Amino acid sequence: MRKELIAVPRGAKPKIYPTELVEKVRHMYYELCMTQREIAAELGLTQKIVWNIMRRHGLKARKAAKRDQWGSRNHSWKGLHASYQAFHMRVERRRGKPRYCEVCGTTDPNKHYDWANLTGRYHDPNDYARMCRSCHWRYDRRILNIHQMRERLGGVISHA
Repeated sequence: MRKELIAVPRGAKPKIYPTELVEKVRHMYYELCMTQREIAAELGLTQKIVWNIMRRHGLKARKAAKRDQWGSRNHSWKGLHASYQAFHMRVERRRGKPRYCEVCGTTDPNKHYDWANLTGRYHDPNDYARMCRSCHWRYDRRILNIHQMRERLGGVISHA
């Protein structure tokens, strides 16, 4: 004798939300332009419950608005504790990619150009100059030599 398999639905039955709650969510979301999180706080629910109400009752979510997340408004902002690479990326984002050398004046498109930090204040985007690789290298060697001389002479030499 064969047993017949009975189809048993899995999981809990979908929750049926009161019509007045659905209408309240609809009004707050579309008319008052509140976010799901704001609606949840106002009604004493969680954002996930508001999301479920909207999903189960065919309320379409708005397209997410672009937020300004530059600088200190970004949750990952490290400020002065950022890495060397991050400081250079900030300069490039703010001042663009260098396409010429401010030292020798070359604009050859086949050369590579860098943002060279002038005084060691890496956090300041205005403390960088556009330089071709050869001028950048010469500049960094000169600065390195000044630092080495300063250490040898006990800090007598001023920074150039």
